[in-house]
Amino acid sequence: ERRSSRWDEDLEGARAALSAAISLLLRLVGRDADPARSKDHVYLSVLAEARLRAGRDAELGSLLSEIAEPPFETIGALPVDEFVSPRARKDLASALNALLASPTFASWRRGATLDVAAWMKPVDGKTTATIVSVAHLDDDERELVLGLLLEEVLTWVRGLSGSESLRALVVFDEVYGFLPPHPASPATKRPLVALMKQARAFGVGVVLATQNPMDLDYRSLSNAGLWCVGRLQTDADRERVIEGLRGGSSKHDDARALADLLKRLQPRWFLVRDVRDGEQSSLLQPRWTMSLMRGPMTRTEIRRAWAAPPAPSLHADASVA
Repeated sequence: ERRSSRWDEDLEGARAALSAAISLLLRLVGRDADPARSKDHVYLSVLAEARLRAGRDAELGSLLSEIAEPPFETIGALPVDEFVSPRARKDLASALNALLASPTFASWRRGATLDVAAWMKPVDGKTTATIVSVAHLDDDERELVLGLLLEEVLTWVRGLSGSESLRALVVFDEVYGFLPPHPASPATKRPLVALMKQARAFGVGVVLATQNPMDLDYRSLSNAGLWCVGRLQTDADRERVIEGLRGGSSKHDDARALADLLKRLQPRWFLVRDVRDGEQSSLLQPRWTMSLMRGPMTRTEIRRAWAAPPAPSLHADASVA
């Protein structure tokens, strides 16, 4: 990880981003990546934070020499050798060095820098759109990569001044599995909940889309200001959504009416509820549109689109990472 000003301005956010990065690294070498239980995670976190708080970078190559011979004698209340034996440190350094030398890992070190502030800057006066695709990763890698990305977004948001005007929009499609109810806590959950609670005060909106409302955390539902709900097939899904829509209201007649309405909605019809309109709801049917997007792209097609010049008819610049 490269040193950034957040270590001086937002220590909690900086530590969260570092933890997500180390979890991803350990997952790639097949080691325990749990920040609370893994000695490898704690050891690497202490090493990296010591460098970052001293004003230096903490990239993997620079950490390798310090893993075997750390620049400190204790971790917490224990000597380093008692917390992580010299042999265990040597094995960890060897595994990380093999990863660093692997051609497969080279792809993780290429591409655009993870700099959310730079992504959000207008290009030639036009609004930018940054698209992050994780379709080529497995489930664990998706969680960790998106957790790292969302921590960076949260840190950027907290550095903005307050605003009543929309200045940016974070859109997360197919959020199922990334914002689950308690006690599950993937790397994506903390920053997503924080963004839904706080981002609007800084002029940043959050849009979540899912077909599985039962698998969303209660705090995210209660912090949603605008709801667009299509037809729901199961009683459990309807109950979860109605509980969030009613906002703690005890009007049973209203709940039954909402449940009946959601059950009878026809395709392409949505129930819309905006907190600024109180408990009033409306029905919406989007107009027909024609889209030239045929569906998910392969990695080869993404690289080809990235290299191609932008079409002259586009009104927004798009980046694909």
